[in-house]
Amino acid sequence: MHNIFISYTLLMNKGWLIVAKKEMTKMWIEDNFVPVTLVQLVPQEIVRYKTQEKDGYVSAVVGVEKKELKKDKGQKIKYKKTQEYKVDDSFVSAHQAGSVLDLWLLEGVVQVDVTGTAKGKGFQGMVKKFHIKGGWATHGHKFTRTGWSKGNRKPRRTLKGHPHAGHMGTQRVTLKNIPIIDKIVKDNETLVVLKGSIPGSYNSLLTLTIK
Repeated sequence: MHNIFISYTLLMNKGWLIVAKKEMTKMWIEDNFVPVTLVQLVPQEIVRYKTQEKDGYVSAVVGVEKKELKKDKGQKIKYKKTQEYKVDDSFVSAHQAGSVLDLWLLEGVVQVDVTGTAKGKGFQGMVKKFHIKGGWATHGHKFTRTGWSKGNRKPRRTLKGHPHAGHMGTQRVTLKNIPIIDKIVKDNETLVVLKGSIPGSYNSLLTLTIK
């Protein structure tokens, strides 16, 4: 297995689903033209459980997009991605290892928390990264989009916490209480319609936490 990430969800959560982000569109909802995001449910299953006695904590290891390899050559089963979620004993007793996680987890669910990795925007200046005003654009100077002074004459160093230009994006973002607009099953594809925009790029994997 590879690409293992640990997600420390609260024990009050009822479960989760891993989805792939698709395109955005708009829908008419109660006479309002509302922007929505389509996410596609990917094949996933509980690979195994980690136990308190053996690993020091209890969690479920979920595998996404199972790949069948040639067993006669000694190759093991691989997954595109595996991710861990902390669970309690009630979840372990209700879902055995090997159980497939599907759309039935969202029955009666109105809102979910969405966790994903924001788009990377590369090296950005302070105007784009921190929304500073910048300098004036007249009188022939070249400091329109700079950060200007970085501190006082003393102590002759940059103080901690001062904003600087640098890499922007690619951080883990969690949006809470995102409404579920609709669930669509068509042509062997399962889509979930979420209200508003969510983090991530096209086809990036997101986690829907069910509370």
